[in-house]
Amino acid sequence: MSPGARRGWVPWLVSFAITAGIFWYLLSQIELAELVETARAVAPGPLVAFGLVLLAGTLARTVRFWILLGRGAALRTIFAITLVRNLFVDLLPARMGELTFVYFVARHTRLPAEDGLAALVLAFLFDLVALAPLLILGLLVVGVGDVPVSALVAFSVVLGAGAFIALWLAGPIASAVAGWLEPRTTGWMQSLAARLRTGSAALSQARDKGIFGRLLLLSFVVRLCKIGSYYCLVVAIMLPLGYAVEEIGVFRVLLGVVAAELAAALPIHGIAGFGTYEAAWALSFVQLGFAREHAIISGILTHAISQLVEYTMGTAALIWLMRPARAGGAGVASS
Repeated sequence: MSPGARRGWVPWLVSFAITAGIFWYLLSQIELAELVETARAVAPGPLVAFGLVLLAGTLARTVRFWILLGRGAALRTIFAITLVRNLFVDLLPARMGELTFVYFVARHTRLPAEDGLAALVLAFLFDLVALAPLLILGLLVVGVGDVPVSALVAFSVVLGAGAFIALWLAGPIASAVAGWLEPRTTGWMQSLAARLRTGSAALSQARDKGIFGRLLLLSFVVRLCKIGSYYCLVVAIMLPLGYAVEEIGVFRVLLGVVAAELAAALPIHGIAGFGTYEAAWALSFVQLGFAREHAIISGILTHAISQLVEYTMGTAALIWLMRPARAGGAGVASS
């Protein structure tokens, strides 16, 4: 095996070690029989509700991408691309799976890759703007154990305000960077400048269309569906553990999901996020007042069930997109 090939295996070995180490510790803190029994006893009603609300959130995310792309592609195609994006976001570290959205937009529509990247950047910023007030409300209602609420609220305010400012300045910033690169003679710099110029035009065009209000509303729907779906899933898991619905609390679930997703966005984490996600979930849920054993069990089962659903839908969409009729169809842009 060549040195380059050996180096390529190192990140996978590190991820495997992280997943194995964290799961060994978590499983040592609970009774395995209780985990298995809870998985078998998951409440079917809230579980079905989880799937329906998750699908509603995916549709809202699809419509938002469709609008950001100027309605320049079939809605069903954007829906399939969104499902594939959801699949790879969960599989790859540091949110690198987001870039699959750009690839499939360029491959399966008549739109350039720059439009896909601009839509992705704007969607990310809209998500932050929509999340900030929900996060602030959750912190004020629930609190986080010994952690100062004022500091976390201040962080949420800065996060939301920064994202809102970035929404308006993303286009001009990209244009300014392109202007700085254009006088350079290096070939790759010229290419990068051209792509930044195109991306800047796409970002500015989206901003100037007067659709920010609708996009922000859709972003709140996306966030609320995400929280609602996980709330239904946590209820389905916690009911067999003896919790009443009113004990769980929507905002407690919100804070737990945000903590777990931040851990999953780290550059180094377990395979497909397994391990780091459960650890962050357990730590946050213990801080939010749940028993340690139940926090661990809920984290493991929530991640496993949600990933099973996301992987199933994403794989089906990937097969549909990659079928010969699509791959050889017209409208494929260079990326």
